[in-house]
Amino acid sequence: MPANYRQLNNALASAIREVFSYISRFKGQLFILKIEDSLLEQPAFPVLIRDIAQLHNVGIKIVIVPGTRTSIDRQLNAYGLKSSFKNGIRLTSEEALPLVEQASLGAAQRVLSHLTANGINGIQGNWVQARSLGIADGTDYMRTGKIERIERGIIEKLLQEGFIPILPPIGWNKLGHAYNISSTELATELCRYLPVGKLFFIGEESGIKTEGLIRGKLTKKLELSDHGLISAVDIDQATEILKTNHQLPFAQREYLENSIRACRNGVKRVHLLCGITQGNILQEVFSSRGNGTMVYANEYWNLRPAAIDDIPDMLRIMQTYVERKLLISRSQEDIEAKLGDYVVYAVDNAIHGCGALHAFEKNSYEVAAIAVGTNYKDAGIGEAVVNFLIEKAKKQKAKKLFLLTTQASDWFYTLGFKDGTVNDLPKSKREKYNQNRNSKVMVMGM
Repeated sequence: MPANYRQLNNALASAIREVFSYISRFKGQLFILKIEDSLLEQPAFPVLIRDIAQLHNVGIKIVIVPGTRTSIDRQLNAYGLKSSFKNGIRLTSEEALPLVEQASLGAAQRVLSHLTANGINGIQGNWVQARSLGIADGTDYMRTGKIERIERGIIEKLLQEGFIPILPPIGWNKLGHAYNISSTELATELCRYLPVGKLFFIGEESGIKTEGLIRGKLTKKLELSDHGLISAVDIDQATEILKTNHQLPFAQREYLENSIRACRNGVKRVHLLCGITQGNILQEVFSSRGNGTMVYANEYWNLRPAAIDDIPDMLRIMQTYVERKLLISRSQEDIEAKLGDYVVYAVDNAIHGCGALHAFEKNSYEVAAIAVGTNYKDAGIGEAVVNFLIEKAKKQKAKKLFLLTTQASDWFYTLGFKDGTVNDLPKSKREKYNQNRNSKVMVMGM
């Protein structure tokens, strides 16, 4: 079997394993999807709904909140009415309210129609109680409202019965008077009432761009996508971005603010995602490297000590390196014997990288078994593992750090290692040095 074919086959198998892992993890969880209505006219919108239907079919519970700004603007323009905004909030007049209701319910109905076309039972209803925003700082918000309560019980029952509830951003007070409410606020507020696993804000933009972004102490180094987007930030980093970047577009600022709120309400992941590119939502759900910006409350990068259950995945990741003669072969017994030396890089409990720090005489330590999953070689995982092991060695009061490599010396140079010789190895390691393999010795003074 040609080497290229084996590598391609290994990468495909790894991707399939990852998908199955995520399906198992997310089955039964609830995802809230806020979908901008500007996507309704996009050719890719039916594909987006089809992908959402597939999520539903593998056992993920879905609630959809349609955005309505584009639909409302179009409806008001058709009747010669204009809206004013205050801090991004539409001021809804008595005259405009019936048209706002019509536009909002119409957007929800179009989503429902597409779900039906995919064999999914969707349902929309008046499950949001609201009150008037009133007058604030001299501004009369008229028939624009604020969420007061959501009928949690009804939504949960519909989810149990296999429906996808659709909540248009219209709320009613106890007298039956309607109010226009924010769809972004509604999607976020649902996270207070329901046990939400993920919240998605799906629109025409992919996420937060780094171009022109002012970096602070927490955001000097960010995980970036191939398209210059911030791939992931925790809520502290997101807060810093908001404080140091007052020029952020309103939509991005609103999404970041609501992402932080949602995470503090118990949501683990909030995703800002483009709905135009086909397959984006599936990639965002079923891989740890999506195409949008993710805001998270719990630790995303997770370097931890290896456990017995991790060994099969560690061997799988190492195998590609062994086949290319970049690593020596190790058995399960070999790893078990020195399990305490190994660390793994886990994303959502899926292992994507590993490494080891072996102790030798005279406070010398070896960095070894550095391997990263085929699909994640450009994600900075290898660098994170090595840097973690360097810090671990420092804590152990190491005097010298060394490693053996056949083809990765240029990469290790960037991490602070320098050329060494066999004489730099501790005696016990030097005596077992494989002359036939002729590995390059690299060292780092501590």
